[in-house]
Amino acid sequence: MIKAVLFDFDGVIHNTFDRVFAINQQIKPSITVEEYLGYLDGNIYANMNITKEKSTMFAKLQNETFLGMMIKQEIKEELIQLQQKHSLFIVSSASETFLKRYCQDNKLDFFQEVLGQDTHRSKEVKFNWLMEKYGLKKEECIFVTDTLGDLKEANNVGIKSIAVDFGYHNRERLEMGNPLSIVSEFSEIRQIVDKL
Repeated sequence: MIKAVLFDFDGVIHNTFDRVFAINQQIKPSITVEEYLGYLDGNIYANMNITKEKSTMFAKLQNETFLGMMIKQEIKEELIQLQQKHSLFIVSSASETFLKRYCQDNKLDFFQEVLGQDTHRSKEVKFNWLMEKYGLKKEECIFVTDTLGDLKEANNVGIKSIAVDFGYHNRERLEMGNPLSIVSEFSEIRQIVDKL
């Protein structure tokens, strides 16, 4: 039985691609969409092009420019339904300051933990930390994400994943990470989780 649903943020809870890519263009004007998507085939912070200086600059720009983002009502309603049976967490590579402000602005007070790059740059470390803190087994967790790199990190820890093809990576790329399922609608996530 699934006790905990762990959510990536960008591309899953909120479609941020245009905003994120625009920030990346400010930092590296020559970057292409395909180059940036390639960074997400693994842990983005393991990429040689992502220096500590660049990630600090990205977080600063994100905190300044992502103000006032509002969640889609249908996604919020699905999360409310999910939290009635499961513990919910955010495990992201984004700025924790931004993530917590987003949750506060959108009244998403049901996430038990919101972990971003400030906690650790490795999702594997964050997965293990959450399981230890909350006494969860890997079989009791499922991760929802939209990138191949995230799927690889979940696989390395032994956590099953649901991939969404409405985020950053397309279905073909996501299939390379062997997710439990790939969905095209946010509402499908709860249907799958409730059957596990």
